[in-house]
Amino acid sequence: MWNLAKDTISHSDIEALADWLGTYPQLTQGDMVRRFEEAWSEWLGVSGSVLMSSGTTANFALMAVVEQRLKRKPRVGVAAVTWPTNVTPSILLGHELVVFDVDRRTLGVNEEQVCAAMRRREIDILFVTHLLGLNALTDQIIETARDKGVILLEDCCEAHGAYHGNQKVGTFGLGSTFSFYFGHHMSTIEGGMVSTNDPGLADELRRFRAHGQPAPGVFSFVSAGLNFRSTEINAFLGLRQLKRLDQRIEQRNRNMETFLSGIPSWLWSDFRTEGMSSFALPLIAKSTTGAVIVKRVVERLGIESRPVVAGNIMRQPFMRDYQTHPMWVADEIHDRGIYVGNGPHVNLSMVEALTGELTDP
Repeated sequence: MWNLAKDTISHSDIEALADWLGTYPQLTQGDMVRRFEEAWSEWLGVSGSVLMSSGTTANFALMAVVEQRLKRKPRVGVAAVTWPTNVTPSILLGHELVVFDVDRRTLGVNEEQVCAAMRRREIDILFVTHLLGLNALTDQIIETARDKGVILLEDCCEAHGAYHGNQKVGTFGLGSTFSFYFGHHMSTIEGGMVSTNDPGLADELRRFRAHGQPAPGVFSFVSAGLNFRSTEINAFLGLRQLKRLDQRIEQRNRNMETFLSGIPSWLWSDFRTEGMSSFALPLIAKSTTGAVIVKRVVERLGIESRPVVAGNIMRQPFMRDYQTHPMWVADEIHDRGIYVGNGPHVNLSMVEALTGELTDP
């Protein structure tokens, strides 16, 4: 069975964790969390990172703290193909959402649409999603955001270690988020990270995750906040997982390159793979007939599959009340796309077996 995902936490991780627990260490947030945050910041190339209880709370905390800085409700631009946690913080916080179609090659926000909106000053924040480990940034998006004073945020929950140019994604905007949930590039059971090169923002995020307290044991609440803390257990696993992350990214990318070189012409294959850190293998057909063949093949081979993230987010029930314009590319992905897993459990032989079964419709 080719599963969508398998746990990246190994037997040796569990054994090391059991040995460590046998020393009866502190388990609530403490020095281990600090060490993991520092190691992650060094690996990513930022000045500071803040460990949260999940990628979801990382997204929420970042958006809430940025709103506190603005002291008003912002207009937030997002891509139509993304996971709900890229939009639900803004919905719950009462922000105005501006949703853009996506680019076929990056599966990220459409450059032409979003840059035009920024020039018309229609958004205050652009929350870019790096979908499936592809780099969604362009030089034009970065430059236009800078020129027009739009706050750039990056959702890198599926893109640990991806690059734009010679710089890792997650280092271009005011802040970026990562997920360490089961099936992602690395796992801490539950957990997420917000990273930034703004020391003040990092301090604000630390306060936010701890009810607004400036420091542990200080019962003065200087800002609004919630309990989004993680634990020493999550950080212990994160430090071990981080050591293997680069090697796993290389394996994922080899699988993706083999996959793209072997699939037929009736599947999308011209993704912008420069700088990728592959999360999954997308099977997006150019026709309905092709989509039927894809589903038949993966079922016959016993391969688990799922929609491409959440498909077109505007077609999900919770978004039905939001006005929108046509999302042509997002609709194609929604109607004719699925993906299969590309974790440490997937090897080149499995990928070649899949591509070998895909024949012309």
